[in-house]
This record gives sequence, C-alpha cells and structure tokens, in this order.
Amino acid sequence: MLLDISGIRLHVIGQTVALAIEHGREWGQLFVSDLSWKGNKAKMAKHAISESALYTLQKNINNDFSGDFFNTAGVSSEIAALLYSHIKLTSTLFTIYGIDTIRATAHPLVLAAASGVSVTELANQLETSSKPSAIQKALQSASRNQFIEINKLLGAKLIAKFKERESLNYTTLNDCGNSVKAFISAYHSP
Repeated sequence: MLLDISGIRLHVIGQTVALAIEHGREWGQLFVSDLSWKGNKAKMAKHAISESALYTLQKNINNDFSGDFFNTAGVSSEIAALLYSHIKLTSTLFTIYGIDTIRATAHPLVLAAASGVSVTELANQLETSSKPSAIQKALQSASRNQFIEINKLLGAKLIAKFKERESLNYTTLNDCGNSVKAFISAYHSP
C-alpha cells in the first residue's frame, strides 16, 4: 500500500523510521550496558547528542547518506539524513532514559519527540491525559487506521520541519537532542 503526501512515499519514510528506531535502541542499549558511564544518563545523553551531530554532518558532507532509495521517494539526501539521524537520536535517548521503543505503539512517541510535539499536544491529539499510562493505553487501543493516521501526521510534521531548514548544521542536531530530553522529562513527570 503506497500513500503519498507531497510526493513522499510513506512506505519509504515508514521503513526509514522503523530502521532508525531500531538502530537508536541498539545504540542506547550500548550506552546503558557500558559500566564506564556509571549510570549517568545525563552524560550518556550529552555524548549521544554530540556524536550524532558529528556523525550526521560528516555523512552529509561526504554524501554517504544519499542514494536511489531516498531520491525515488522524493526525499533529498539532506532530509533523509536529518530524518534518520533525528529518529535514531530520539530512540537512543528514549532507551537511555528507560522508555521502551521496541513496540510499534512507541513509534508515535518517538515521532512526536523528534518533531517537537509536546507531550500535552500528543495527549490532546489522542484525546487523553498526558500521563504516560494514559498515552500508552490510547496508542494501544487505537484502531489500525487511527494509528496510521497519527504516524502520518507526525511524520509529515517532522518532514515539514526539515524542509523549512536551509542547511544541516551542528546546532540543528543539538537542538533536536535537547528538545527530545525536554519531551522525555515531561513524559516522566507525574
């Protein structure tokens, strides 16, 4: 099933998001299991944000991230790099701070955080309270069509955010990390 939003094939975006979430979870687990961090989540997060920014900038400068896969989906290599990097970093930070990203119902959380949507905005969209248990329950009880629609809206918002940016720079990626940490903090708040 192919659905297009502004010429972007959602199945390609969905595959990119799923892959980035998986890679981010794996990277986050490396941080968590590395005893040299002594459980200091703030230091792990700061390092992950910095490394993600440097890696993405280097890949984009060398055009290592471009390819026919993204170009045929109507996504420039720079936007593809931003999408993958933001989602991977978000998933990494979620893992470091103990938010499960393995279930598909966590994908809207990752997309919301990466796109700058607040916990309250997400809860309002789901027509529930902003408590993590209420958000999870709403995501788990959403019909397949509702779930797809939520992911489409959040994905489109994230892509639109990238298209507004004129260039990829360290500050852009650093801001994403700090925004995600704020989302996580609000999500964990009682």
